Amino acid sequence: MSRRFGKLLIPFIVLSVFCSSDLYAEYDSGKFFPTVNDFGKSGLYLEGAGGLAFPLAFTNQSFVPMTSFGHDYSAGLGFNWGGWLLGLEFNRSVYGQGTAAGALMENFTNNLFEFRLRRVISKASISKLPSWLEIVPGISLAGNFITTDYYRSRRAKEDGLMTSITFGQQGARCLLGKLSYENAFYFGNDYFIPYIEGDVNVFYDTSIGGGLGTYFTANIGVRTYPTAIFHKNNAKKEKAVKPKTEKKAKKENKKENKKEPVFLPPTDTSPVELALESNIHSNFTPDDDGTNDKAILTPKLINICQAPQSWKVEILDPKGAEFREYSGEGMLPETVVWDGKSDSGEDVFAMNTYEIVITVIPSAVDIARTGQTELVVKDSITTGLPMQVIIPNRKWKIVVNTIHFDPDRATFTRISKEQQQENIETLDSLAEQIKAHPDCNITIEGYANNVTNTERENREELVPLSQLRAEAILQMLVERGIDKDVFTAKGKGGANPLAAWEDRANWWKNRRVEFIVEKQE
Repeated sequence: MSRRFGKLLIPFIVLSVFCSSDLYAEYDSGKFFPTVNDFGKSGLYLEGAGGLAFPLAFTNQSFVPMTSFGHDYSAGLGFNWGGWLLGLEFNRSVYGQGTAAGALMENFTNNLFEFRLRRVISKASISKLPSWLEIVPGISLAGNFITTDYYRSRRAKEDGLMTSITFGQQGARCLLGKLSYENAFYFGNDYFIPYIEGDVNVFYDTSIGGGLGTYFTANIGVRTYPTAIFHKNNAKKEKAVKPKTEKKAKKENKKENKKEPVFLPPTDTSPVELALESNIHSNFTPDDDGTNDKAILTPKLINICQAPQSWKVEILDPKGAEFREYSGEGMLPETVVWDGKSDSGEDVFAMNTYEIVITVIPSAVDIARTGQTELVVKDSITTGLPMQVIIPNRKWKIVVNTIHFDPDRATFTRISKEQQQENIETLDSLAEQIKAHPDCNITIEGYANNVTNTERENREELVPLSQLRAEAILQMLVERGIDKDVFTAKGKGGANPLAAWEDRANWWKNRRVEFIVEKQE
């Protein structure tokens, strides 16, 4: 890396040391396709890199290295949209004199004006990644403006080669494609995100008679988000609330969020109090339709002398297992926004209740003062019928596990009264949802859990049983005033399990009904 590039890093290093570490981490929505809500002013980034360029070679020269090793540097800007980095960059790779037998170049320079498309993959997308590491693959398309001087040799003259090529000269302008792989490292804020990168570059050159040119580069760089100061959050990176969503949450809780925490003197004997407010308790439908998509949790901690040691927000699934967790140290965030996803990206089930548990470990001073070693507050959120998008504006899915049947039957005579009532509530809600989409066809897919994990059980027992249950549900919806012709019933048996066979605790997720809602042609 050149001294010039090293000097450029100095202000970013200083910012990294002196700026607060509660700023947003490099954004990764955890979804492949970004949404409008993922677009915010904090996404603007600048970056620079420098490193080593490996010798250039051409296919029509039998891959003989035309140059010696060189150096590579670049500068660019772009926008992070939900984890997709869309950027423009100038890149320059400069090579020295070729030393291999048959090499023609005295020097060679690639001047690239490129468009880059990369994807930030962090713990938000792959839960097993450590919070400090990001994987960033990418592709680029560039205009390559070559400059070079050839050896003034007999061979060069016999081949009719130009003795030199200047910037933008005819025959030295071509397109270049690039594949890149990057590992980025998060050190607490968005002012200094260093990365290491390797690139494979390919272009077709006509200045030496036509040929496919290839070269590799290895760089060290830094990316910075200068507008990240607009958004702050005390949560850990992997549990960070999305910038756009947090901004909305602050508006909705304007009065509370403007209040600074009031710290009591250590002599005060008032007990610490923990409370929780939520913008939604029922009909939570996180399907990006603009209605009840986000659960905004507002924790409140009062009567404290110092910021707590740690805090944790747990969202538990209907069976009491951890579904989503947010955690951190120091003061609790003003709001925690839940998008209905689990830590692994799993969607909530329809018509189910998810418990919220907030746990706070007070500071040592407050523990000594009050004797309270742990504070816990609980609440719950019940889902409605979220329509998960399969194809935007065309195809959706509703996943339900609150339609109960008698064991190994498609009847309802042996289930409890509570289960019968739950069936009624679920089917009534489904009927209303379907009636609200009269231009759609509905496929009812029944699923079961393959206990023995054998094809025989699936073929002989589960598929026939799930087919009968799907048909029974179809009939009950018809009885609620829906045209039978819009329905199709399919028994899927043990296909497409949500929980692995080894994961017995989550077998309940496999026993479900999926309603595929698709617009009519």
